[in-house]
Amino acid sequence: MDSSTGRPVSHERWRLASQWFGILAGPLAFLSLLQAQYVLSAVACETGSTWFMHLASGIALLIVAAAGVLGWRASVDDPRRLEHPDAPPPKSLATTDEVRRQRSTWMSVLAACLSALFVLLILALEIPIGALSICQ
Repeated sequence: MDSSTGRPVSHERWRLASQWFGILAGPLAFLSLLQAQYVLSAVACETGSTWFMHLASGIALLIVAAAGVLGWRASVDDPRRLEHPDAPPPKSLATTDEVRRQRSTWMSVLAACLSALFVLLILALEIPIGALSICQ
């Protein structure tokens, strides 16, 4: 029984992995940073220094930016990239090259947009660190 989920977006596993990494890395990095800053706020209040909170934000920003770039670059812009000599011909409309190309493009755009959104959210988490005193 054939289904539309039976075949991957393309025949290149790195492309599919890059797209999923681009989609999932932003939310996971943001939630991890939120938890890390909650834990580090007590340490910052005791030591009077916030450099490690800024470092955690910088690491999260790098991860999210890299995920966005990888997700964007994984877009299938050349239709010949989907061609694979050993692949059987599509048996239904759901697995045609055009549908797979559209799905791949959609996932790449989603990865880039989500990454941009979470970059803004991570930058917004930096505002209270700089605007408020350490123990407020």
